[in-house]
Amino acid sequence: MSMSKFMHPRNIYRQKPDFNALVKQFPELRGVTTVDLNGRVKLDFKNREALQLLTRVLLRRDFGLEVELPAGKLVPTLPLRLNYILWLEDVEEALGWRRNRAELRGLDIGCGASCIYPLLGVARNRTRWKMVGLEKVRDSVESARGNVERNGLTGDVRVVEQKEGEETVIRGFLEGDGVGERFDFCMCNPPFYEQDHEVENRTGHRPEPSAVSTGSMDELRTEGGELRFVEKIIDESLELKERITVYSSMLGHKRNYDQILRILKGRGVSNFTTTRFCQGNTTRWGVAWSFSSEALLFKVPDATQQSTNTNKKSPAKPLQGKILTATQAPTLAEAKSHLLSALTPLALQLQPLEGESASESLWKLVAQDNTWSHQRRKRREAKRVATVESNGEPASEQGTPSKRCRTEPVLSAAVSLKSCDGGWTLALSYLGGIAGKDGVNQILQYVKNKLKESSD
Repeated sequence: MSMSKFMHPRNIYRQKPDFNALVKQFPELRGVTTVDLNGRVKLDFKNREALQLLTRVLLRRDFGLEVELPAGKLVPTLPLRLNYILWLEDVEEALGWRRNRAELRGLDIGCGASCIYPLLGVARNRTRWKMVGLEKVRDSVESARGNVERNGLTGDVRVVEQKEGEETVIRGFLEGDGVGERFDFCMCNPPFYEQDHEVENRTGHRPEPSAVSTGSMDELRTEGGELRFVEKIIDESLELKERITVYSSMLGHKRNYDQILRILKGRGVSNFTTTRFCQGNTTRWGVAWSFSSEALLFKVPDATQQSTNTNKKSPAKPLQGKILTATQAPTLAEAKSHLLSALTPLALQLQPLEGESASESLWKLVAQDNTWSHQRRKRREAKRVATVESNGEPASEQGTPSKRCRTEPVLSAAVSLKSCDGGWTLALSYLGGIAGKDGVNQILQYVKNKLKESSD
């Protein structure tokens, strides 16, 4: 099934290239195309030479880039690469960097022989983006530097050869050649596979791919596969913290994407966002995380939703209700204390947001489980279990909520506590999660009931 309808809405390749027009503009394509009985020009995507030539002419036509793609090296698929760049532009916009910063510095981990991500990023964001590409393979380093020089971008893109035998992914660079440098973001398209035979038999029981597989073993395989590679980036980010404001990576397998989210949560990283990169018959997954209070990633919009809902309505108004009187809480600090005390039993994650004033506090609320529904029944069940256990009898597991492994929160919402009409109003805006807007309403009612009980 084609996933192009979920492609980023700004991706110029949502519509397939007009090969008839393309051949007229670039006659060199005639040697790798055929014409069917209806006069339509077709390109054989299983022909490596054809794929390489198509990529070169599209880079020239659409981005003004002259890129050499060495034989035996990866031929980058432009729709996928552009989706990643556009997502990082969304991050830049959502975090206010585009308005507030004259320059952004990015780090591409494993830029490859084409140096495609730094070249695309700078081509789309000239004078604003400055990129460093890291690469371990010597001939790929030389090819990448050649592509940078060929396009006159040596002032905007620097290719760094990582030391032979370097076991770290980015820490070695930031402690060596890049010591003292800071970056706004890093990006990575890691080698997918762990073993050589996985590359050779990569389709398994799936249908044959529509395009030829390109790339050397260095580009396609790494010890531990992409899962271990990205896990290393996460572990190094825990040490580097804000040396890079936003860490990000692409993942090629859904099972690895799910596992990476578990690893982030297991390491205590709660400030992260995700996306899908959809193009043709292919889906990839993107994950970004940050340790900076100035990079709240829940603000980044979901591009796959934008692409299928161009007439999407604006977000619904927040659900709100008065929870405290001025007598119960004369100050904001006291109102916050009452609210947080009421929410404590629910074990929610509350992350303070920018914008607090003398009369309003803001948080992002994240719930990994539904802890607010049927509170009376849960208390009765807990009391029953305690009674049974005190009598020396084993407690039945019936009625005990099971812990399911989820990759997405049950609920996320923006929370505002503000002074209003001689008291304090709680407002919750639904952001996402399977609990839906009902979950937001249930939490609001829970807080109202809890504070009413405590005041009676």
